[in-house]
Amino acid sequence: MVLGVALGGVVAIGVELLVLLAGAAAISSGLLRENAQLQLVAMACVLGGLVGGVVCACRWPARKLLGGLAAGLTCGVLLWVISAARGGGQVLEVRGLVVLTSCLCGGALAGLLCLRFGRKKPSSVRRSRV
Repeated sequence: MVLGVALGGVVAIGVELLVLLAGAAAISSGLLRENAQLQLVAMACVLGGLVGGVVCACRWPARKLLGGLAAGLTCGVLLWVISAARGGGQVLEVRGLVVLTSCLCGGALAGLLCLRFGRKKPSSVRRSRV
């Protein structure tokens, strides 16, 4: 389970970097305005948390929502550690909270998408344990 969470966090960061790279290209070509950076970061974190959470939750046998949340939290914490290591100032400012919340929302969405809803068996098919 720990391997799934670590793999989900790394995949989430990779997806976030690709989305942010595409967003930077869109900003430099004039398709997006420069003041849309916070929305772009939030979208990248949600997509990264979603993909990383799906990778993690599909590896867990049960409690898939918890697996998705764990992958999203791992991604958010890794981004906070990277920001603190490079001297990014306070990590509890608005952008840091947006990143953590977006990663958690993407992970929760992945956990909900990976749930398997089984149909209940009719009472005539169920066996009683005696």
